[in-house]
Amino acid sequence: MRILFIFIDGFGLGDKNKEINPLYHANIPNIIKMLEEYIVAPTDAALGVPGLPQSATGQTTILTGKNAAKALGRHLNGQPTRTLRKLLNEYSIFKVLKEMGLRVTNANVYRHEYLRRMMEPQNPKFRPSASTVACMAAQLPFRTIEDLKAGKGLYHDIVHKILIESGYDIELIEPALAAERLAALSEAHDFTFFEYFMTDLIGHRQNMKKAEKVLEILDKFLGALDRIINYDETLLIITSDHGNIEDLSVKTHTYHKVLTIAQGKNAQAFASSIHALTDIAPGIINLFKPTDAER
Repeated sequence: MRILFIFIDGFGLGDKNKEINPLYHANIPNIIKMLEEYIVAPTDAALGVPGLPQSATGQTTILTGKNAAKALGRHLNGQPTRTLRKLLNEYSIFKVLKEMGLRVTNANVYRHEYLRRMMEPQNPKFRPSASTVACMAAQLPFRTIEDLKAGKGLYHDIVHKILIESGYDIELIEPALAAERLAALSEAHDFTFFEYFMTDLIGHRQNMKKAEKVLEILDKFLGALDRIINYDETLLIITSDHGNIEDLSVKTHTYHKVLTIAQGKNAQAFASSIHALTDIAPGIINLFKPTDAER
């Protein structure tokens, strides 16, 4: 089997209120279909620690199966600290799956400047994210702009708009083409990861029109992907680290549970074990373990 794991930052399960929740205001038929027809496991992101769930601890928890907020004693936004990096270096899901002999990849493309400067301790702007540290722990190669131009990677905004605005000589693409490229990468690997964090960035801005635009791009991407995937052989997992974009009445993250969507091969077996962010990595790893009949 194969697993295609899509991480959407800041994507909680909020109220069906069009005034504050762009999920029920935007034109996103594919996401609504997934929420209504696929298995959705409401997933706790608070992890038994007081305070609003945050990115560094939430993402570390997703990628390791360890309660990062409890290990740190608080929720932490931004990039992982030394304590969180230790968890990622030891328990990275990329590392665990690779050591099981599986073909593992991160589909996200990185700019050369980021790769060159991410280990500069004096520059927090380039400090590696949880997923980046998790990839380094597994010694996974990072995809670059050259890979993107060759159609062998995806930029985090899906359509390349940010790269173009930053001066890169690269074409704007349709979300459907990005979906085709991700599906092709998934076909060549046992576990494929893609991270989309525009939802969190825009959620903090509390701008309904911009939130709708971001969600509509994501919707076209997920819809195209949904039509391509061979669900007889592939499990699609979509999850998040905390709520945000589902409630534009606040600038902060939310206490809402996040969605974990599962569709395809072994979806029910996976989703039945998901109650909190700590369950995601173990649930994925268990699916790849041989059964008694296969031993």
